[in-house]
Formats: sequence, structure tokens, C-alpha cells
Amino acid sequence: MKKIFFLIVYILINTFTSFSQENYRFGELSKKELEMQYYEKDSTASAVVLYEEANTDFFVYNDSWIYIRTKVYRKVKIFNKDGFDQANITINAQKGTKRKELIKNVKGITHNNGRSSYLSKDKIFTTSKSEYRDEITFTLPNIKDGSVIEYTYTKESPFLFNFSGWTFQNDIPTIESVFIAEIPGNYIYNRKLIGYYPLVKNESRVKKRCFNIDGIAGFSDCEVLTYSMKDVPAFIEEDYMTSKWNYLSRIDFELSEFKGFDGHNKKYTKTWKAVDRDYKSDRDIGGQLNKKNFFKKEIPESVLNEKDLFIKAQKVYYSIQKHYTWNEKYNLFGEMNVTKAFKSKIGNVGEINISLINALKAAGINAQMGLLSTRNNGYPTKLYPVISDFNYIIARVVINEKVYYLDATQKSLPFGMLPYKCLNKDLRVMDFKNGSYWENILPNKNNGRKTQMLLKLNEDDEFVGNVRIVHNGYSAIEKRRKLKTIEQNKYVEDYEDENDFLEIVTYKNFNVNKNEETVKEEFEVIIENESSITNKILLNPFFIDKLTENPFKLNSRQYPVNFGHPLKFDFTTSITLPSNYIIETLPKSRVVKLPEEKGYFMYKVVNKNSKIMVNYSFNIKEVEFTSQYYLYLKEFYKQAIIAQSESIVLTKN
Repeated sequence: MKKIFFLIVYILINTFTSFSQENYRFGELSKKELEMQYYEKDSTASAVVLYEEANTDFFVYNDSWIYIRTKVYRKVKIFNKDGFDQANITINAQKGTKRKELIKNVKGITHNNGRSSYLSKDKIFTTSKSEYRDEITFTLPNIKDGSVIEYTYTKESPFLFNFSGWTFQNDIPTIESVFIAEIPGNYIYNRKLIGYYPLVKNESRVKKRCFNIDGIAGFSDCEVLTYSMKDVPAFIEEDYMTSKWNYLSRIDFELSEFKGFDGHNKKYTKTWKAVDRDYKSDRDIGGQLNKKNFFKKEIPESVLNEKDLFIKAQKVYYSIQKHYTWNEKYNLFGEMNVTKAFKSKIGNVGEINISLINALKAAGINAQMGLLSTRNNGYPTKLYPVISDFNYIIARVVINEKVYYLDATQKSLPFGMLPYKCLNKDLRVMDFKNGSYWENILPNKNNGRKTQMLLKLNEDDEFVGNVRIVHNGYSAIEKRRKLKTIEQNKYVEDYEDENDFLEIVTYKNFNVNKNEETVKEEFEVIIENESSITNKILLNPFFIDKLTENPFKLNSRQYPVNFGHPLKFDFTTSITLPSNYIIETLPKSRVVKLPEEKGYFMYKVVNKNSKIMVNYSFNIKEVEFTSQYYLYLKEFYKQAIIAQSESIVLTKN
């Protein structure tokens, strides 16, 4: 198993004026709370956290093992049925091979017009979600519009590294959130405030002789910390964002040092140089990276004798990709055995990509291990080593001075492209010879579709013709994945179902099994007249991949917009008309640009020699936009939707 290393960094948090805290007691409800019909600072909220508090301290279990105990209390007002899910509570409890976190003293009450309904113990369920985690769930009873719920529980954890702090922000508004911690002086934790909202209370005091262990002489003083926030808005997730844990307002703790009663001190902080050394000698990392002799025997001579390094690297990559089936596990800090995994043809992310690194080295290609954190896992800490921030291993190679990132876990990935989930800014390159270093992940720039349509209006007032779509980059990866997981007839039916006026006569695709090529689709189509009025012909040319919903719905957004990679969609249509048709209305041509040339869309429709020519281009050039661009992006998508909603109107003469 892996050790977790930290470098001591203490982030100072300014102290704010303290406030008068109400004395909340479990089971008591004020008239104001019961009669509250909406939250004044967010009238759209379906529920609001009235008050929540966590109290953490350290205690010695009966076997002299030190536990962290956290008592949690939360009171929530539910306004309407959209807030009913606030009564569904889930508590995670980690577990190891010998010890596990315990959830005790679970209590819950629902208040309705002076009547109280109590949570029954037989409605509290524990489910094993994996070998490392249990899940405790319960639902508060008798939930109605206007209910006030409150619940409390105690978590006892034997894992001293799991003292993670407290999150002050929820998916509904929070009126008051308080975190109190009593930490023995033996344990030194770094603390870090994350998010966009300030603490209204930040206090520290010393409590004398508060902690000792039976049989060991000496007492330790404790630092008693009190942090709180008030009137914290709901955190609302939207499309095109990385993990919410990058932005949620919270206080984080990281163990940096332990001071024993016997005078022995243990530091848990190391430099990256020390981490590199430990990883190199580690059985499950460094030991597995030294298996190139095993893989050299598995590589065909034709590959080993290939003179072109790029072609050789490609052949090695695809052989490992084809050989393995990913077991859907990451297992970055678990036991790994690449030779055993190779023989079984099944492996986790670490085993597959360390196998790839070994195979590349065996073929004479310099490959290194890269550590990263996936998009839903949050950004890794860059200022100091926090190895637990990482959850993914990839291979990094340099060929002819060009860097390539490789992941052999997914069958549809071409050489040199990572899964979308791995596009999370930064990678730690584990160079065991020269020292590890950070590197920014630069995604592929050519990602999108090119659509070409040739249509002709026939005597039956139908548009007939051909459509050709070419998918590049991540669009090709996604299309390839979809085409491999759905039957072609079902795929065609889904296309037709998305447009009531579309009939697909024939369909073909190309290069679905050739990862290095673009994915091409060819349709022969018939598009019926959308108008129910005699002599009127309606056609909306965007019947394929039409943009119908704005992904940006908030009035403002504090966290950035992250697309993962640039986007580009091009669309051209040529429509031939008979001489007895008159063009009554054409969509309005327009050009909309984002500030600083960070993106644009262009829409142009013209009549040229009895042909209607449609040209449309949608281009997002940047990967990430700060919050100041949010309203620009929202309006940008709004105008694109308006443009694609306008139809061509013809009249039969």
C-alpha cells in the first residue's frame, strides 16, 4: 500500500469579527422556522439549510488506537416537492483491511405543523459499495411541503489522514454553517480555505491538558478551532466544468507532522525529490516499471526491427490496447502486478499503462510515467506533494521532439490522445533520472464535425439528397464509441426519431475500427415538407446535431467554464430548387464573436442561381474561460440556437 506524503505549507486565513451563534438543539423547532415559506435571499430555492454544525475531536479507543470523532448536526427547511430529495441522506464510511470508520448515534426527525415523525432504526441501511467503502443511507419520514428536517450522527475514524475538514457550501442555500475542531498538539495539520466565500468566524484558542493515552506519560494541549460561514449561496453544477471540489467553499486539513509523547517526531512532508526516490523503490510502482525484459519477449520481431520510431511506438501502443480489457478500476495506490495482469489480459489503469511503458522501453522508446487527476477528481495540488490527489497513470513519450500522451485502457482512443476525463490541466511527469516535474496537458485542437449536404426539391415537395459528415478528434472518439455499442438499425432509427420529417434511405459509415482515421458517415435522405399550409414549403437545414438547449442557464457563475478542448463545427448545404418555387424567407445571416477573438459563429444563407447556399461555422478556440466571460458565452449560445431555429420558407408558384 502507498504512503501519502505532504510538504508543510500553512495558508494563513484572516480572522473576521465573530458573531452571536444561536443555540440549536436537536428536536427543538422555532415558530419562525416552521412558518418560513421561502428563503428571502433566494426565493427560487426549493430548500435551505437553516443550520449545520460539525464537532471534531480525537479520542483513544479501548485498544489504544487513536480515532477521530466527528459529530454532525443538520437542520433543513423544505419548501416544495423539488426539495424532497434533501430528506434522502447518504453517509460514506471508509474501510481498510483491519479497521473501518464507524457511523453511530444516527437520529432524525421530521417536523410538520407541530407534529414530529421520528426516523426508525430499521430504516437505516448499510451497503458495501466496494472493498474500501461502505454507504449508510436513510430517508427522513413523512416529508411534505413546508417540512423541517433535522438529523445527527457521529463518525469515528481510525484513519488520521482522513481528517479532511468541513464543506460550508451545499447544493441548496445555507444560512449558517459551523465547524469546530479540537486537535491535540501532537498532530500538526496544514489548513487551506477553498472557494469563493469568506469565513465570518475564524477563531483559535488553547485547551490545556486535553489529550493523553493510558499507559503513556504526559498530556497534550489542544488547539480548538472554530470556523463558520453565513448566507452561503447554493452551489449549482452546470455543463462544461471540472470537479465541483475545485470550487466548493470549504476548509481542508492535511497531516504534516506527529509529535510523540516520548519526544519522537515523525514528519509526513517530503520534497518531490524524496517522493521520486520512494516511488522508484516502491514495489507496486518502481518495481513494476522494471519489467521491460518480460515485455520484450512478447513483442513481435517485426515491431522491434521497425526503424521509424513513431510507427514503432504506434504498433506497441495498439498491441497493448488490443491485448488488454480494462476492468473499470483505477487502483492507483493498490497492489499492482503487470506480468500477472498481462497473462490474464485484464488489468486496472495502472497495470495497463505501466505495461505500455514497459513495452515501449523494451522497443527502445524512452517512455515515462505520468500522474494526473481526472476531471471529476479535482485539480492536484501543485505547490507541494499530495500524492493522494492523483488517481490516474498514463504513459508519456517524446518522438522527434514531440510529446505524446498515451492511455491504452480504451479501445477507441487513437495514438496520442487521452480520454476526455483526463483533460484536467496538469500532469506530473515522473522522471526518475532527472527529477519529476509538472507539464500542462495540451489537448488536440482539431475536434469537431464537418457536415456537407446536397439537396434537391422534387415534385412531391420533398427534399432528397445526400449528407456527408466527417468527425475529427474527440468528436470521432465519441462517434466511434457510439457506433460500436449500438446496432446500425437502431442508430438510424434514433436519427429519424430526432426529426419527424426525416427519412434515411441508406446509411454507411467508414473507419469505425481505424482509430487513426476520421470517422465518416454518409446518408441518403428524404426530408418531408414541414409546413401544413398548401403551397408553402418549410425546411430547417439543421436536422442533424441541432443545438436546441443552452448549456449556460445561471444568471452568473463564479467558477470557470472548461470545455476540455477546443470545438469546431462546420456545416454547408446546397439546395437546388425547381423554377416554379419562389423563396419567401431566408434565415438572417449573422456573425457573433466572443471577446478577444476567443470564439465565433458565422451563419450565411444566400440565393445563387436557383440554389440556396447555407454556410455555418461554430468555433470555440479556448479550453477554459474565467467567470467574467460567462454571460458572453451564455449569449453566444443563445444566438447560435436562434440561428439554427430559423427555417427556409418557399412558395410554390
